[in-house]
Amino acid sequence: MSRRRKGWLAVGVALGLAACGRGAPTTGTDASTGTPSTGTPSTGAAASTTARTSASVDAESEAGAGVALDASAPFLGGVPTSAKSIGHTSIVFKIELSTGAKAAFKPASRRGPVRYKGEVAAYRLARLLAILNVPRAFFRTFEASTLLAAKGADEMIVKDGVVKGALIPWIPDLGFLALEQAPLSGEWKQWLRKGSTIPDDKRALAAQISTLVAFDYITGNWDRWSGGNVGLDKATGTLLYIDNDGAFFEVAPQDGLSRNKKLLAGVDKFSFALVTQLRLVDEAEITRAIGEESPGVPLLSQKALAGVLQRRTELLDVVNAKLKANGEVETYLHP
Repeated sequence: MSRRRKGWLAVGVALGLAACGRGAPTTGTDASTGTPSTGTPSTGAAASTTARTSASVDAESEAGAGVALDASAPFLGGVPTSAKSIGHTSIVFKIELSTGAKAAFKPASRRGPVRYKGEVAAYRLARLLAILNVPRAFFRTFEASTLLAAKGADEMIVKDGVVKGALIPWIPDLGFLALEQAPLSGEWKQWLRKGSTIPDDKRALAAQISTLVAFDYITGNWDRWSGGNVGLDKATGTLLYIDNDGAFFEVAPQDGLSRNKKLLAGVDKFSFALVTQLRLVDEAEITRAIGEESPGVPLLSQKALAGVLQRRTELLDVVNAKLKANGEVETYLHP
């Protein structure tokens, strides 16, 4: 991710967390062959209907999560009045809506026809798991003409004059934490190894990084560690798991998944709250939480959803093995 994208996402949930985390991916690899959804772009009159119903679904979902609808309403309504390309290896626009809200918009594009769906799926799953580090993301459909002036708009996938995508509220002062680079990469890996003592002033950060590794493993986010994909809320010190459009693929790049597996194997300490929640939720709850893109259209394909469920089981197997080998005191991180 280019530093030009600094500040392109916004936190729409309370950030009083202890053992949570967030992240996402964007590289030059076009992995669009691994499709995360069975849905197809809407056309014609159906497109505008989908835009309305998707907003309704998101509004109901926000209400169910305890998120104030008055905070979400500016993003669920309005049309773009300005659009500027801020993407580097992906198509992303900074837009301002007629409601006055500012946001990032990831459209369906030739670089990744359905990658935008990963942003919404990640937010919904994170909310189910009580992970507060993933920025809000909504499905929006806009008239293509409102975005055509922006650089990169020629790569959008337009059908019957409209383009679909994910809308993510803007973070005005987003920082980045280079977890993939030394010396920080060595530090956090040591914190999360058995027998190590985490400095008191780093415990919250260590817990969020542990949760990030676990969350990325479950979602199959293959692009987290390519660089610049971990945000930081400078005001609170909270990690922001931004750029989740490399998650939930049916067939993801194996090198990325192998890296996730290796990182997970090196983690000996996990959030007790996250593990507890993962044990409590069942397949039906996960399926329901990820939900639909529009009425009757599942957000994830059966194959992509099966991958999430399988990786959840694999993660819990890893945690169980660590518990057996190291004990609860050494394995669990508490607030």
